[in-house]
Amino acid sequence: MVWERDGKRCQGPYCRDAAPLPLDVVHIDHTIPLSAGGTNAMQNLRVLCRRCHVLRAGRAHAGMIAAALRDGIIPPDWRGLVWDEAPAEERNNP
Repeated sequence: MVWERDGKRCQGPYCRDAAPLPLDVVHIDHTIPLSAGGTNAMQNLRVLCRRCHVLRAGRAHAGMIAAALRDGIIPPDWRGLVWDEAPAEERNNP
């Protein structure tokens, strides 16, 4: 299971050393999105906390932003915290 493999910890850029997360609050994220040719294989999945998942660049994550702002998960100036691991060609051709 992805959660156990990742040590029950968020693999995002803001939380790698944070405390373990309970299984009922983790988000399972595709390292390479399905829309970019990724798969549901274990090696393409990772644990993220809600904050890191919301702040991951990509149109698929945009719907979570309003709720995260409302719930105080991300600050009003969240745009500077967005992270992206996509190859340059993918970022330039959304």
